[in-house]
Amino acid sequence: MKHLQKVIAWALLGTVLIVAFWIRIQGVSTIPDGQFTGNDPYLYYWQAQIVSTQGRLPARDMHRWLPLGRDLEQTLNAYSYVLAYTHKAVTLIFRGVSLYQITLLAPVICFVIGLGILCFFLHRIFGLLFSSIVGVLLATLPGVIDRSTAGFSDRDSWCFLIGVLAITTYLASLQAQSSRWRILLTLGSGISMLVGGLSWEGFGVFLLVILVVEFWRFLTSEKEEGLELYLIWVLMFVPVLFLVSPAYQRGEGFATHLLAFVLVPPLVLFGMRYLRYILMTKSPWADKLTLYPRTLSLTLTLISLIIAVIYTLSQLDTFASTTVPLSQNPLMQNVRELNVPDYRYWVFRYGSVFFLGSIGLMIANIHLWKNYGTILTFPLVAFMLTTFFRTRFDAFLGSSMCNFFFFLSVVGLVVVLIFIAWRRNEKPKHELTYVAMGTWFLLWVTLSREALRYDFFIGVSITFFTAELICFGASVLIGKLKHTRLLNDDFRRRMPQSLLKASLACVMLAALMFWRPAGEHAKRSLHAATQMRPAMPGSTPVGKMFQWMKTELPYTSVVAARWNYGSQLNVLGGVKTIVDQDHYIQHWIHLYEKHVYNATDAREALEFLKTHRVTHLMVAQTQPPEVFLQGAESNAFVPVYPTNAFEESFVKVWEIHYPSDIKANLKYLATEPEK
Repeated sequence: MKHLQKVIAWALLGTVLIVAFWIRIQGVSTIPDGQFTGNDPYLYYWQAQIVSTQGRLPARDMHRWLPLGRDLEQTLNAYSYVLAYTHKAVTLIFRGVSLYQITLLAPVICFVIGLGILCFFLHRIFGLLFSSIVGVLLATLPGVIDRSTAGFSDRDSWCFLIGVLAITTYLASLQAQSSRWRILLTLGSGISMLVGGLSWEGFGVFLLVILVVEFWRFLTSEKEEGLELYLIWVLMFVPVLFLVSPAYQRGEGFATHLLAFVLVPPLVLFGMRYLRYILMTKSPWADKLTLYPRTLSLTLTLISLIIAVIYTLSQLDTFASTTVPLSQNPLMQNVRELNVPDYRYWVFRYGSVFFLGSIGLMIANIHLWKNYGTILTFPLVAFMLTTFFRTRFDAFLGSSMCNFFFFLSVVGLVVVLIFIAWRRNEKPKHELTYVAMGTWFLLWVTLSREALRYDFFIGVSITFFTAELICFGASVLIGKLKHTRLLNDDFRRRMPQSLLKASLACVMLAALMFWRPAGEHAKRSLHAATQMRPAMPGSTPVGKMFQWMKTELPYTSVVAARWNYGSQLNVLGGVKTIVDQDHYIQHWIHLYEKHVYNATDAREALEFLKTHRVTHLMVAQTQPPEVFLQGAESNAFVPVYPTNAFEESFVKVWEIHYPSDIKANLKYLATEPEK
């Protein structure tokens, strides 16, 4: 019987993974050869090509951001290396597979592997029904499909895989009975953290999930346990990241705070745990402190939290200089990923799962911590309302007041959670898994509140707590059926509870997926895979122009264009560029818009282009602002594409013949605005 159950479990898990894979490859046929469904995939494909041919990335990419080039030592490029070396490994067996094909399907494969790891972990803890619900929801939610489809070869799915692997192996190590397994799982989590730390600047959010779990153990434990394993885990990635990546040594731009927010917190927590151990065993006050171990833990935690808040407040200016311009600069307002999501956005991408997941989180808290969990629901409700219904509350209360209530809800959550950890006496079953998933929910939803680009990562937590709600609801219904008079006594005694619970849960799950009042998100699954991410540039005049560049222009050509065409020009056009979607030097994008795209004086535009060593200018839009290309001085701009019907063309390319009196001006290389 047990063998049959295992076969059924594996068959069901395999079916879920096959469905997830099948949905995400439906748009492949609509993607022209060599193209992707976003801007960033071209960047990672470009870097993977360099790694594939040269073995490694150069310290500075001199095909981009000319004349300075892109400093690659300040970036985290593990994903590009994975693509390149995966291609080399695959071609040992399948010689006809190209690097482009590997890159095209990488997001689907990474997501499916990550989903399989997550479902296997949940199956071992909560059973087949729970893990299946999570798997089905993650396989079909449009919000999760959007960034994991074939062609959207960004690093999101890769980071999802590594993040899931790091957290699940760490949680599994805490539950393992065998010391050998605990060590192996701890090593696996540490290695995953190392790879993730080399892949994305935002991977520290996954690290924070593990740290919250460890802080929870620190606050709830009476004595120090597993300190050696934690030290092994820290040593697996903290010193290596610092030694290997200059971004962690002297971070700039988006890597400015990597050292402080990724490498320092694990060391601080180790120091706190070791200090508590010393105070409780070696110090003159050991006898007294052993009577109040959790109070000692609470004191150390509050001290570290106060220091962290003080440091963060002291660095607000640097946060503003590295993050605010990207989101508030008027030139960046068309970066869709930075928009604030509204209620309709959540409903379209997640149906009712985002709402039910929030309710499931509240129910889980009450189930775990009883009265304390009930208190926690109040800040959770405020958190949910000021996030998922933010635009409604902005209109009703004003943006500032809504943000204030959101801030209060976050502070309330932190305070109540610390209090619960300090005061609770019983240790609920699977408590650490719930703490990890709750932290995952709060962190990624908070980030998604400010920029929809992060909502891809909330899927794990909201489906987890939705599964919790469905299983809870099915159990409640079974309890009601046991006492109903509609069924005879003999049937109630023989009622197969496990089968009935599974049946009720499947009905609820089907309602969430296909019933319109519940969101019917499954009806949009294929739409998300085929329509939400069209190929860029697709079969358009811009795509044809790139083909012309690839064949007609020498690879030494430097083409100036708006930032969103940057990496496409590198890959599809085979030319060098001065700005791109990497936003390496945001001020250069502003200067290009001001002195070229919106210029009214040809000399001003020519000086800017000369300074950046531009040989060609590309403009693509319905009514390009060509004021500076007209008049007596426009002889410097020679039309080269298209050769026919140039004036009516959507996309135009000029070759630049600089007059002898045009000189480079260093003011056009300024990396920051004048103060």
